[in-house]
Amino acid sequence: MSTQAPVFGIRIPPCADVRTAGAAARAAEEAGFEIAWYPDSQFLWRDVWATLTVAALETRSIRVGSCVTTFETRHPSVTAAATRTVAEIAPGRTILGVGSGDSAIKLLGMKPTRLAGMRRNIAAVRRLLEGHPADYGGREIHLHGKVSTPVPVYMAATGPKALQLAGEIADGVIVLAGLAQPLVERALGHIRDGAARAGRSLEDLDICVGTFCHITDDPTEAARVAKPVCVGLAQVGATGALQLAGIEIDVPAVVPDVYPDMTHAEDWMHAAEVAGRWVSDEDGRRYAERFCVVGTAEECTEKIRRARDAGVRNFYIRGFPSYELPLDLIEVFGSDIIPAVT
Repeated sequence: MSTQAPVFGIRIPPCADVRTAGAAARAAEEAGFEIAWYPDSQFLWRDVWATLTVAALETRSIRVGSCVTTFETRHPSVTAAATRTVAEIAPGRTILGVGSGDSAIKLLGMKPTRLAGMRRNIAAVRRLLEGHPADYGGREIHLHGKVSTPVPVYMAATGPKALQLAGEIADGVIVLAGLAQPLVERALGHIRDGAARAGRSLEDLDICVGTFCHITDDPTEAARVAKPVCVGLAQVGATGALQLAGIEIDVPAVVPDVYPDMTHAEDWMHAAEVAGRWVSDEDGRRYAERFCVVGTAEECTEKIRRARDAGVRNFYIRGFPSYELPLDLIEVFGSDIIPAVT
């Protein structure tokens, strides 16, 4: 077992007014979290960059980052300017997290960023942040100034090719595979292959393993709360991952009576009830046990401990609801879980 203490990051959706959502990073900092991640989706939450600015002003040591923004709604030049602004407030504490796009683009009927575009856009953002010009429309354009401290770029990835690309070009990789060991090992293998293409190794990357978390002593609630995510995974083609947990479900591509979608449902327990059409209580229990950190504080601590002993070094903790600040999770991790595993 490694003696290296794990890093904990917490997803804080900007679901409250910007001052309150930004100040939640201070509570996370005091609880022992080292990264405050803020997602970006214009129809779901407040503006991510405004919230990150408040979070940076409210804190002293915790890193703050987007998790994740997309180049489809945020042009690389706009993203670079916003990143530089936050980095001026929190030098050495700012992370740019990018992904191909989810609710921010799907609700507009747009398509996710292709891998070639991701490579090109990340390179452009880096050049602009470093004070170098980027080519747009046949003309070289640069930002007025550059960041004083380098800003790492983290890429969220799920599929094999995306994981390989992230291993090749990113400073960090956000892996949304949960804590199921076979899936984590598979993801690390793809990241390793990509890193090798660039003459790097896994040790050169910061790999954040994302997992949904919910504290409860009610087994029935534990089974129900994970059902919408289970449906959401099946909708994006992750049936192979579900089969590892013995879950065989066939779900529709869209569930119209859950807004805006299953994984960002405005009413989570309603979504759980709807998801029950395809996901049984037993399937929900299996999913929660294999992929998530759900249960009592003691049970969640043990799951985190086992993942740490298996090699996970950076935990990206996510609550299930998208419209509640994770203050309860922050409190329990700060009082019980982080002290027990660090």
